Amino acid sequence: MKVFINQLPLIITILTALAGVIGWGIGRVRRGYGLERDINHLKRDYETLSNNCSKLFTELERRLDQAEKELAILRAVNQALIAQGPRSKTNG
Repeated sequence: MKVFINQLPLIITILTALAGVIGWGIGRVRRGYGLERDINHLKRDYETLSNNCSKLFTELERRLDQAEKELAILRAVNQALIAQGPRSKTNG
């Protein structure tokens, strides 16, 4: 019993050090999972951003095509009006 009491500080020190090592290991594992999760979030965010940019460029291209068609129609109407020549005003 006296030997056990004499060795008690050593035993407590060893147990405390062991608990510290276990805690440190658990922290490292959690940190690794956290980093992996953050990287996966960044990958998904990048994919979402890429898809949204693609959709925006498609919509922009569609709108520009529509604007070009309307501009071509306006040019044709303008050319037709110019070809008719000046109109005389009638007093009514």
